[in-house]
Amino acid sequence: MLRHELNRENKVKQFLFGSVLALGAALATPAQAASYVVDLTGNVAGFSNFQQDFGGLHFNSYFLSLSGLDSSNAITVDQGDDIFATVTLDALYTIPASQVRTDLLLYFFGSGFSGGPTAVNGAFNFYDGTTLVGSYGYSSSTSSQLASFAVLFPPDNGAFSFDSFTTSVNITLLDAPATLDQAAFSYSLVSDIRAVPEPASWALMIGGFTLVGTALRRRRSAAATV
Repeated sequence: MLRHELNRENKVKQFLFGSVLALGAALATPAQAASYVVDLTGNVAGFSNFQQDFGGLHFNSYFLSLSGLDSSNAITVDQGDDIFATVTLDALYTIPASQVRTDLLLYFFGSGFSGGPTAVNGAFNFYDGTTLVGSYGYSSSTSSQLASFAVLFPPDNGAFSFDSFTTSVNITLLDAPATLDQAAFSYSLVSDIRAVPEPASWALMIGGFTLVGTALRRRRSAAATV
């Protein structure tokens, strides 16, 4: 009888110990990643242009806000989640060739970002109708947003036309859940402003420098007279 009670007590202990281990394993297992499908649209007449120089390079950049993601259908994402986005334009659009490289970016903005770094990887696929005209992988990082950033170096930086593209965004770094309710597409044509001019261009440049110097001297003389 005593042996029977001891065996039963041991079985109870083993069951409780196993339950604790199972609960610990469940708590230690990360939450399953989620997948989101987002359909976005863009009006090609809405592209805005801005230019800047940085590090000896000139960036001729174009930015387009996209419709289809707002407060009414915002998505809350976390590290490990996937976003499958399709962007459809209202007309065929051509990205010209670049001198140094072409930068392609798809942004997701929203709230909840801590200001810490974020990172994504995936691929862009650009289409003219149903014809694939370019496929470009990326792995990029930024902060306070999610940005898919593909860089096209020669010979891939030639002109191409498209009316839609898809991208599969895997979030590899995000320190807290963020709610996404805005999206935008941007590209930059990058050229090198450190390049040595052709000989035929020197005369024009020297003439330009002379005019600028004359204007500055006249401005200084006027200031001294006053």
